[in-house]
Amino acid sequence: MSLKGLYPISANVKSVILLTICSFFFFACNEENQTIKVVAPKVQNEPIDLEGFEIISAEYTGIDFDNKLDVDKMTSFVYYINVFNGGGVALGDINNDGLIDIYLTGNLVENKLYLNKGNLQFEDITKSAGVACKTNWSTGATFADVNNDGLLDLYVCHSYDDDSALRRANSLFINQGDNTFSERAKEYGIADIGYSIHASFLDYDKDGHLDMFLGNTPRYVTGDFYFNDRNIHAYNYQNPTNKLWSDKLYKNNGDGTFSDVTVSAGILNYGYMLGVSVGDYNKDGWDDIFVAVDHGNPDYLYINNGDGTFSNEANSAFKHISLSSMGSDAADLNNDSKIDLVTLDMLSFDNYSEKTQMASMNPRSFYMSVDAGLHYQYMRNMLQLNQGNAKFSEIGQMAGIHKSDWSWSVLAADFSNDGHKELYVTNGYYRAVMDKDTRDKFKEDIKKSPQHKYKELAKKLVQSVKPQKNKNVLFKNNGDYTFTNVAEKAGCDENGFSSGAAYADLDNDGDLDLVVNNIDQKASILKNNQRENDKGNYIQLELIYKNNIPNAGTKIEISSCNHNQYFETTYSRGYQSSYTGPTHIGIGRCNLVESVKITWPDGKVQLIKNLTANQLLKINYEPTNQKSIVKIVNFVEETTDSKISPIYYHIENEFDDFEHQVLLPHKMSEFGPHISTGDINNDGFEDFYVGGSSGQAGVLYIYEKKNKSYFKQNSDFEKHKNHEDLGSVFFDLENDGDLDLYVVSGGNEFEENSPSYQDRVYVNDGNGLFTYSAEASPEMTTSGGCVEASDYDNDGFVDLFVGTRHKPHRYPFSAPSYIYKNVNGKLTLEQNIFSDDPENMGMVTDACFADLNNDKLDDLIVVGEWMPVSIFINQNGKFINKTSDYNLSNTNGWWNCIEKADLDNDGDFDFVLGNLGLNYKYKATQEKPFHIYAGDFDENGKSDIVLGQYYLDVLAPVRGRQCSSEQMPLIAEKFPTYTDFGKANLETVYGEYLDDAYHLQVSDFRSSILLNNNGSFELTALPQEAQFSPINSIVLKDLNDDGLIDIIAGGNLYASEVETGRADSGVGIMLFQDQDGEFNSIASKKSGLFIDKDVKSLTLINSNGLLVGNNNDALQYLSLK
Repeated sequence: MSLKGLYPISANVKSVILLTICSFFFFACNEENQTIKVVAPKVQNEPIDLEGFEIISAEYTGIDFDNKLDVDKMTSFVYYINVFNGGGVALGDINNDGLIDIYLTGNLVENKLYLNKGNLQFEDITKSAGVACKTNWSTGATFADVNNDGLLDLYVCHSYDDDSALRRANSLFINQGDNTFSERAKEYGIADIGYSIHASFLDYDKDGHLDMFLGNTPRYVTGDFYFNDRNIHAYNYQNPTNKLWSDKLYKNNGDGTFSDVTVSAGILNYGYMLGVSVGDYNKDGWDDIFVAVDHGNPDYLYINNGDGTFSNEANSAFKHISLSSMGSDAADLNNDSKIDLVTLDMLSFDNYSEKTQMASMNPRSFYMSVDAGLHYQYMRNMLQLNQGNAKFSEIGQMAGIHKSDWSWSVLAADFSNDGHKELYVTNGYYRAVMDKDTRDKFKEDIKKSPQHKYKELAKKLVQSVKPQKNKNVLFKNNGDYTFTNVAEKAGCDENGFSSGAAYADLDNDGDLDLVVNNIDQKASILKNNQRENDKGNYIQLELIYKNNIPNAGTKIEISSCNHNQYFETTYSRGYQSSYTGPTHIGIGRCNLVESVKITWPDGKVQLIKNLTANQLLKINYEPTNQKSIVKIVNFVEETTDSKISPIYYHIENEFDDFEHQVLLPHKMSEFGPHISTGDINNDGFEDFYVGGSSGQAGVLYIYEKKNKSYFKQNSDFEKHKNHEDLGSVFFDLENDGDLDLYVVSGGNEFEENSPSYQDRVYVNDGNGLFTYSAEASPEMTTSGGCVEASDYDNDGFVDLFVGTRHKPHRYPFSAPSYIYKNVNGKLTLEQNIFSDDPENMGMVTDACFADLNNDKLDDLIVVGEWMPVSIFINQNGKFINKTSDYNLSNTNGWWNCIEKADLDNDGDFDFVLGNLGLNYKYKATQEKPFHIYAGDFDENGKSDIVLGQYYLDVLAPVRGRQCSSEQMPLIAEKFPTYTDFGKANLETVYGEYLDDAYHLQVSDFRSSILLNNNGSFELTALPQEAQFSPINSIVLKDLNDDGLIDIIAGGNLYASEVETGRADSGVGIMLFQDQDGEFNSIASKKSGLFIDKDVKSLTLINSNGLLVGNNNDALQYLSLK
């Protein structure tokens, strides 16, 4: 169907079936009440292309609303930071005629209410309805039935006005049932006079009445224009006292009044709220509240305690959050029946805008903020994937939604009708006030001017700054945790200043349309043509709860073609916007919904079977009292307290690697602890050693059969507590029948060739008591990484390979790695044993020995940072580099670990390799590698680093002008403005310095399997769930006794530099191999594996124990069932 120009719309022939619950059983039973078997087609819900939106003209729709601003009539954003934030959208059926009506809010203009007359034509009834709010600066709006009369009422938030609290008082318009409204906010007790942004209605106490959460902001924000306000924010965050500025919780008393329960409920807070997303995040049956907060204040996640109080658990639920959270939305994005969360920020798509607008992240200030309780905040959009129990993994960078320009509203909905929810994002800012050159000039002007001139300067600033138009974005859900921006193709990439937005099926044709509130441009009505092009089936559910009680908090689970989806009924979404109406569910190419499970707000369940597609169904409350009881049998249980005594706590020493190399991508001093196992006293049970950081001795734990637990054993390790322990291995040095211990010293704390990098050998006296042997410890003072043991020459003595991690303070330069031959109990350095210069091997992280060519000699496989998977074949006592022969030369990654096993049961060794993963700022492909250049470019005696990454087809510096100039001051001289720097590519910035620089690159960051096909290798990426975070350690074991090797892996990287941000989204993963050789993950809540710390080592012990070594945290012991 086309709606171009003013052409009328022909009537849509659509079957809309309004049914009571009795009618539903007609689908399942015949007249004799016998079950009819309906077989659903075996069709998977694969993603379906979006055929496109069509912008319908205002002349046709009748919607001529335009939120016009006039900077000459407004205060500066310096004095009211939200002055350019725009208006909102509220969608709902105010007259119960089955058509969704539209309300739009304005700032300097009056609000408008449009009645839907059908065929996407609307009538402006604002004046007669009495909802114009002519004298108010309006922000958010929400339709909700606050008095349980079956009619949608309207709550409108107001802000801005300092002169009159009355004009700031929010409005409650009670629906009179005749398309008119009566304003009664004061009578109801919710004429709040705070600086309000948006309200969300929920029944938090389950009493059958809609309560209200109201998002407010403080009046003033200093930003960084006058001074650093970090301490002010931290103090106010920790000690909120200003109730006017706080968010509010109003309890609906059910008698036409509300009570302010903000303080008693635990909601009193401080922050520049911009978004609120209600949902049952921990699935305990009680609605929780997420609040998105701007300007460097942390977000809030209020978990409902079920007793009228809430607890803010944001800092424990989220490992990191957006720096300036804008709009937010909550929905199940991966169809695992848990509510996920998206927040928006202001990270630009292109290199130029990023370099000219991205906030500088001073490491010292950043960690001061963290210590002050403001949490880990990064300037980018976040996709918080719910792992269960309100614990989240943030995967926005892997998903590809982490940048979308200056964004406001995000809406999660299935616009394509394929069963996967897309993300629609509005963009644009009326003035480009984030431009760093502009801000720097303003700060200089402020310093030179008397205080009484500040307002005049602020006014001039606003008038001089150019507008920042940005295109709106539509991220298509690919069904594999990734999204693709298809806005241009889908016809919804409007370029302007879009703010609030909401979705609904405005024309009742079975797909979701969009309403967008713009500044200085008429509101947009985007018709979705998905159904016209026969793309994707759907079902819509209108849920009617008992006694006219609103359906907020109702949960829906559907199954169609073996594809499950989950929805929760909430009203407020995105930014200053809301939708109150039927739940729209896309079901792809399926034509039957096998089951619908509704969990009503009172916890009762209603089950409906076998519904045909493409209809609107009105479902009355008539529960079947069936409750699902799912018994989850975990594979893992944490038993640390009963297994380890005392519990080991790794204490990372404080060391600032960035003082030595400003642009270091991550610290090189935080790679421990490593754990090694072995039966050191020959009692038939394995014991273990866990390494310490510099200043902390390693510890040996002995297994005690009586208590079936491990106890600390005193040994000679205290002598070397100054060393930083990295790899270690138990091996029989003297062939005397007991295991000795080799410990690698590493880190970055000491200067190159420091004695503190000396590795150590501890000799076992046969009873498990270890003594340091200087004679047995070869003198070598490189910063090591790993050690692997093998009798590579088959002489009966175990030899060692020691992989060197790096040259201290000279990243990414590498030092030689070594083979130590065991000559009758003495370790001797083997010279010239490698065909290549061992110094060129690379920054080794891990290695393993395996016989790859069936000649009864162990070959060596080595991995590392910036290295390919490297194979050295053992030939006549020499290790020959055959990486190229095995077609592995182009496998450069940031490989962290490697483990071997016969995965496919074909008699040879395969390998599983941990890499950086895909959920990181750095991106690499074979065609567009990630680069590093190093050298003393400015000849100051320090090794400089340049990281290069592709932005579209341009290779540009990763780091910005400010931090790059800290490393090389000449850059600031060459590029005096951020604009100049933003326009430059890598070659333009560094020029001839790159010609003679040490150069490395990465082509693949995916953790992978290296499958051995009779001597030839195939590198295959692990499933997407294994790419959420770096994998640092791997355990291979048949976990379910099916004869196939499965995978346990863990990781994270907390030591990243602050602009890049921590890689902390890993919670551990179990991958089970099926009969086809495919590996499939199971959710953390089902597996029982939840290791979400900075995991550096995983080690099996005594067959059913799993030791987890966490950096700067407690050791964990997990029992495998």
